Amino acid sequence: MYIDDLTDAVVACAEAKGWHVEAGIIYKEQKSEFEFGKYSPAGRDFSFNATMKCANINSLIEDIDNYYEGFDVDSETYIWLDQSGHGRNGAPYRMRSVLEDMEATEKMIGELLDAIKEMEVPEEY
Repeated sequence: MYIDDLTDAVVACAEAKGWHVEAGIIYKEQKSEFEFGKYSPAGRDFSFNATMKCANINSLIEDIDNYYEGFDVDSETYIWLDQSGHGRNGAPYRMRSVLEDMEATEKMIGELLDAIKEMEVPEEY
């Protein structure tokens, strides 16, 4: 079935870029749901979800692109800081280091998006 093959191809592509991927197919709705996870350079356990509809790779690309464009580095940095501006829950102590880590995380998402855009997908998809 096409949705199985394409889902497996996306998983393989993401894993080749160092992402851990959980994927599930909802056959009745003809969609695949993905959870992409990867540690940031500073060790943050980062993940996000995306959906591919009707075995259409472009729907997945659009969903990841929307997440990427909406990723707010400043907000993500703020979440990882304590009230005095230092890292918490394993984050680096310096605010600048946390910000740089979130910028690196944003870059990781962009690289995953580019890799999926560049996947060789047979035309029937």
